[in-house]
Amino acid sequence: MRTLQRWLDGTGDLRALVPLRIAAGPLVLLHLRPFLADAIDGRIYADTFWQPYASWYPELPRAGYVALLWVTAVAAVALSAGLFTRVVAIVTAAGVAYNLFLSQTHFHHNRAFLLIVLIGLAVLPVGRWGSVDAMLRRRAVPAPAPLWPLGLLRFEVAVAYWASGLSKLIDGDWWGGLVTRLRIEQYGDLAASRGVPDWMLEIAGNAGFHWWFAKVVVLTELAIGVGLFWRRTRLVSVWLAIGFHLAIEAFADVQVFSLAGLAALVIWVTPRSGDRILTVHTGNRSARRLAAAVRWLDWTGRFTVTTAGGTGRPAATLIDRPGADGTPVIRTGRDAVVMVLRRLPVTFWAAALVPIRTERRRPPSSTGEVRAAASVEGVGG
Repeated sequence: MRTLQRWLDGTGDLRALVPLRIAAGPLVLLHLRPFLADAIDGRIYADTFWQPYASWYPELPRAGYVALLWVTAVAAVALSAGLFTRVVAIVTAAGVAYNLFLSQTHFHHNRAFLLIVLIGLAVLPVGRWGSVDAMLRRRAVPAPAPLWPLGLLRFEVAVAYWASGLSKLIDGDWWGGLVTRLRIEQYGDLAASRGVPDWMLEIAGNAGFHWWFAKVVVLTELAIGVGLFWRRTRLVSVWLAIGFHLAIEAFADVQVFSLAGLAALVIWVTPRSGDRILTVHTGNRSARRLAAAVRWLDWTGRFTVTTAGGTGRPAATLIDRPGADGTPVIRTGRDAVVMVLRRLPVTFWAAALVPIRTERRRPPSSTGEVRAAASVEGVGG
C-alpha cells in the first residue's frame, strides 16, 4: 500500500521517456504506411472487405478519412520533435485509435500495443525534456511530473506480456509446439532473407525442437511480464525482452510490435535523472573519451558529468545512488567505467556480463564529493 500511495501521490523526472517519444513518430509512420499507400492509389478500407466493430461507430467521408491519416502522420512527426507535444500526442493517439477500431480487419494485437504506448505518451508530460517545446520555454529545470500515469503505462505494458503468455499456456496447440512449427514454415523464407543462418532454420524445422521451443517462448513471456515489476529482477526481464523481440522480429511478421516493445523498455527506468555523478580528469585522454561517450549515449539522462583538472588517479570516479544504508556508493577506475556502461542504453546488455566490485564508503570528506553526494541524495528522494 505504501508503494501504491507513493506512485499515486509522487512526482518524478520523466526524461528517460524521451527516446520513446522520439521513436513514436517513426513507429506510427511505419504503422500507417500501408494505409497511406492505399490512399495514394485511391483505395481505402471501404473498397475491400471490412467489418465494423459496432453499427454506431462513426464513418468519415472518403476525403475526410484520407485527411485523417495524413494529419495523424504529420502529428506523429511533430511528436518526435516535441513540437506542441501534448496536442500532437493526443491527435496521434486519437488518429491511430480511430483507424484501428474502424474495422475488425484492422485490429491486430501488435497495433493495440502501439496504441497503448501512444495513449501513455498523450497522458504523460513528455514534452518537458529534449523537445522543441522545452527549448522555446528555456526553463532550466522542468517541473516534476506526476508518476501515476507512468505506473499505469507500466502495468498496461506488462499485462500485454501476461495476456500473451497466459493465452499460449492454456492453448494446447501453442504449448505443444504446433503453432511455432507452422509459423516457421510460413515465415522461413522471411527469416532467411533477414540473415538467419541455414543451420538454425534446419533445426527450427524439426518437430521435436518445437515441443521444447514453444514452452521456452511461453515461459519467457510470462517471466518478462512478472519480472518487470520487481527491481531485483527487472534487468533480467529487460534482457529477456530484448532477446524475445529480436527473435520474433527475425522469424515472424509482427509489424511494429517488436520495435515498439524495444522502445517501450525505457518506461522501466527509475524516474530520476542526473543522480549519478561522474567525475573525470581532463588531462586523461581515456577519461575525456568516456565523458564524451556518456554525453552522447546517456539517452535516459542517468548521469551528471563533471570534470577535474590534471591527470590524477583514478581517471574516473562515479558517485552512485545511496545504498540501503543511505551512504553513497563510490566506484573508481575500472569499476566506475563498467557501472557507467551498465547504465547506458547501448552498452548495458554487454556490460552486465562484466564483474564489478561494489565499494560502500562513509560520506566523502572533500568539499566536491560532499556536494556531489548531497546532490545524489536530493534527487533520489
